Amino acid sequence: MRLFGLSSVLSLVLVSSISAATAPVTFGAVPSQAQLQWSELEMYAFCHFTTNTFTDKEWGFGDESPSVFNPSAFDADQIVGTLAKCGFKGVILTCKHHDGFCLWPTKTTDHNVSKSPWKNGKGDVVREFSQAAARHGIQFGVYLSPWDRNNEHYGTPRYIEIYREQLTELLTNYGPVFEVWHDGANGGDGFYGGKCERRSIDRTSYYDWANTWKLVRKHQPNAVIFSDVGPDARWVGNEHGISPYPNWATFSPLGPEGGPAAPGYCKTQEGSPAGRHWIPAEVDVSIRPGWFWHAHENSLVRSPKDLLNLYFNSVGRGSSFLLNVPPDRRGLIHENDVISMTGFKKALDQMFSKNLAAGAKVTADSNRGAGFEAFRMLDLDPKTYWAAPDGKLDATLVVTLPAARKFSVIRLREPVQLGQRIRKFAVDVRENGNWCEWINDGSTVGSHTLLRGKPVTADAVRVRITESGACPCLSEISLWLEPTGVPDSLSTADPKTLAKDDWKITASIETSDHPAVHVIDGNPATIWCTPVSAKNGQGPPQSISVDLGAVQDIAAVIVLPRQDGIADGMVDRYRLEWSVNGRQWSPPLEGEFSNLRANPVEQRISLPDGTKAKHLRFTGLHVLEKNHVTVAEFGVVLR
Repeated sequence: MRLFGLSSVLSLVLVSSISAATAPVTFGAVPSQAQLQWSELEMYAFCHFTTNTFTDKEWGFGDESPSVFNPSAFDADQIVGTLAKCGFKGVILTCKHHDGFCLWPTKTTDHNVSKSPWKNGKGDVVREFSQAAARHGIQFGVYLSPWDRNNEHYGTPRYIEIYREQLTELLTNYGPVFEVWHDGANGGDGFYGGKCERRSIDRTSYYDWANTWKLVRKHQPNAVIFSDVGPDARWVGNEHGISPYPNWATFSPLGPEGGPAAPGYCKTQEGSPAGRHWIPAEVDVSIRPGWFWHAHENSLVRSPKDLLNLYFNSVGRGSSFLLNVPPDRRGLIHENDVISMTGFKKALDQMFSKNLAAGAKVTADSNRGAGFEAFRMLDLDPKTYWAAPDGKLDATLVVTLPAARKFSVIRLREPVQLGQRIRKFAVDVRENGNWCEWINDGSTVGSHTLLRGKPVTADAVRVRITESGACPCLSEISLWLEPTGVPDSLSTADPKTLAKDDWKITASIETSDHPAVHVIDGNPATIWCTPVSAKNGQGPPQSISVDLGAVQDIAAVIVLPRQDGIADGMVDRYRLEWSVNGRQWSPPLEGEFSNLRANPVEQRISLPDGTKAKHLRFTGLHVLEKNHVTVAEFGVVLR
């Protein structure tokens, strides 16, 4: 055995103490361990499935019989297995939507799956989903709507007890839960215990969220809680699949005493670099126009290219991507949805199959010291990172490739356990020996940022961090090439849509700027609008009447709400009548358009088999905001 002298040992200790560096201190709000693990998932799926699947509704009214829920070939392994194969790391099931129907045999209400004919009342959709998730190696989450249009106690303190009992059942009987999802829809018309009436609640206080969230912490301490404003993950503010950029995980909800607020307080969806809480954004969007499966939307499934764009607009902007994939009436993911997601996964695999920064060398104009060297940005290990010295708020990092390579995407990651620090950056590339700016509008980085640039062939990349709240740190710089030829179409317009060439239209009232003819001009940017005044416009009920020119065999009527991002005048309660001769009219068909603020897509009113008509009359009975009535487009689908 070789022995070292005392002086040698002291020298080694001295060198070690000089070269070792201490980690940067945290900056601002930082994530919990549960939030860190959640953000690593990046992409997971929603499954909207309930009586709505069988009644062709988006929001059930609460009067649906449990007998309508009867999937003919339910297979949780087909659903969850498909999602897992397509790259989704988790699945969140709508265990109870606004209609109040529970997909598990709850003890809290008879309005549940045990009263359905499916599996002779012995089935449990929640259990089958959770077990399938475990088999396929992905995580399981639960959605439990706070609004219940069926429960007789909704609006009273007793309902809060029932809601917590339901939540406790879900959190204690189905294994680990990675996310608990609370929807923001609260109060309105319903069939509460058989009473068809409107019930309103104060969403800021009625649910007593603080104590409900304590229940989640008690039973599932590793679960992330989602609502409009957290406390762990927040809504991105739209259902279009688009995160703002810059997008800050740090956020200051407008709640009492500066703490995380109850759902409904959210005003700014991009977060704030000075936010007091770590509440990252989640992007929720459906693979179809609606959130539940509808047969008429089988031709309207998003294409693989569209899903790839959504990925860049969500994960690429620092948010988590929650894609809704609703099972059909068989209890399976429809073939068109499978085709789209398979194409999307193929595109992701192709893009991420080769890191074009592999084998490169990287230098930094400043280094913190041992343990935080620049080369750690290239190892794709999120636990290692480069850091600048304290007090240094900018940096220049140069990645020199072994040879010129073609790429079009750069991915950056911060070690967010230290906080979200970087504020502004730019990226240059060296082509043929000359540096040129490639990306000039980089802002925050956070847990993951993917930026697309024009395809370039370069032998070096320079990242210039020009502003940072504290000494900048990066755990990853990587380069990728976005694939070409990703299918950009999977669907076609409904071939049975009736042309509008011979239509004539009148309105109960209109203005010269927004006449009724706008609803049949094929332009979604124009609207029919009743007069608007500062004090009191011409509100509902207001009607448009359409002469189709000939008697038609009609399957459905399509109504498109205004598409300018304004909710004023959007019709959410309607009446539809039809006639062959314009004198004798059908009994009125009344209903609601749901979820318009968040998802103002085409609304379909299905008509009974055998409906023939030459004349249609659509009446707006109630609108979301203000006191006037608007419609963007009106259409007819033939049988």
